[in-house]
Amino acid sequence: MTSSSPEIAVVGAGIAGASAAYRLSELGFKSRVYEAGGRPGGRMAATVINEAIFDHGAQFFTTRGHKFRSAVDTAAADGAVKVWTHGFDEPPDGYERWRGVPDMTALASWLLSKADAMVHFAQPVDHLKNLNASAIVLTPPIPLSLALAQRSNLEPPEKLLNELRNVEYKRTIAVLFPLEEHPESLPSHGGIQFLDDPALAFITDNAAKGVSDAPAVTVHLSNDASLALWNEPDHQLTEFASKHLEANIGAFVSLGSVVKRWRYAGPVQVLEESAFVWGNRPFIAMAGEAFNGPKVEGAFDSGRYAAEKIAEFFS
Repeated sequence: MTSSSPEIAVVGAGIAGASAAYRLSELGFKSRVYEAGGRPGGRMAATVINEAIFDHGAQFFTTRGHKFRSAVDTAAADGAVKVWTHGFDEPPDGYERWRGVPDMTALASWLLSKADAMVHFAQPVDHLKNLNASAIVLTPPIPLSLALAQRSNLEPPEKLLNELRNVEYKRTIAVLFPLEEHPESLPSHGGIQFLDDPALAFITDNAAKGVSDAPAVTVHLSNDASLALWNEPDHQLTEFASKHLEANIGAFVSLGSVVKRWRYAGPVQVLEESAFVWGNRPFIAMAGEAFNGPKVEGAFDSGRYAAEKIAEFFS
């Protein structure tokens, strides 16, 4: 694009934001991406505790549609993602569960690396008009995006506003345990998924998964347990997670623990639209996993759709 190209800002460097920047680039548009955290990925998150590395948000993703699968295949060819396992039950169901390489932030990182975008980390956006953009893609969880739009006097029309206000989110608590030794009783791939357990949703041995060289286990509490225990102090959450981890893998020696709270772990209900758009300079497109489906692929598709609506606006 030339120096007269429109200024396009993307708020958030999770999968929806990274996908929007990637698709804008494919369509010939540059963008500026603003991420409040220090790394991309959003809920596809990883952290380091001493020498141990943990995936502590989304643990895997699947592919179903052609557009997402095409991007994933290209990312896999570049070494950014790989198949983790073909199922967590015994026997496995055979369907691919993908992970990032070296960790779950890698897919968003790869999308941004292929985009014609300037990415600003550790730069939260407090007011949309400060971006001086002709178009904006909003990708944080809907309550945060909506509050930002309203604070900037750029809220959506009443019909869209009412729909957005009705979107609710599940909560998830993750407790991270660096261990003295690698656990021996977990499956070889390192993952246990609990579909109807009142206490737990997932246990991940990050070393067996290929994320960490040092022993590192992530315990995700169930949505119900996370909601019930949300305001409890970290030491009580650690005790709760430790008790249920021991019940599943046997005795272990922890070198500490870190609690991560995901206030917006996933939408309770999903909007039928791929994104909401409104306004005129700035033209605003709100995207994310609450559109299209509460999965990584849904967020990818939503970001892509938002980019295409912006391209239409400038055509």
